[in-house]
Amino acid sequence: MISIDYSLIIVILNFILLLIVLNKILYKPIKKFLDERQKKIASDLNEAKASRMKAEELVEEKSDKLKQSAEEIRKMKNAATSDAEGKAKDIMKNAKEQEKRILQDTEEQLKTEKVKVMGEIEDELTEMIAELSSKFLSEKLDEKKDKELIKKIISEKKNK
Repeated sequence: MISIDYSLIIVILNFILLLIVLNKILYKPIKKFLDERQKKIASDLNEAKASRMKAEELVEEKSDKLKQSAEEIRKMKNAATSDAEGKAKDIMKNAKEQEKRILQDTEEQLKTEKVKVMGEIEDELTEMIAELSSKFLSEKLDEKKDKELIKKIISEKKNK
């Protein structure tokens, strides 16, 4: 038959007791620590995902704002360019109008000056012809008649 030795029972009891003690002292705290650690890692991963999503949203928002700013700058630039072109056209228009006025004023002055000079020339010619006719005729007729005759001759030549 099989003989059971008390030492075998003691070894088995020691082994069971060791398992119970290890379970209470070592396995449960280690398992608890590992479970807490796993929960902490899971929460950290969730926080990291949330932070990453928030960062992506911020990047997208900043990108949109940057695009809007670029669009506003482009619009402002176009508005400034068109405004400058409009002002340049106005300046050119004013310059051309002023040029026309100056030309008209100059033409009017020239006409006035021409009439004045023609009058002076007529007077001088009248005097010169009167002097010449008096020298040729050796006596002077009437100065008034000479001037009228000369003016008549000049006006006939102008009409031709």
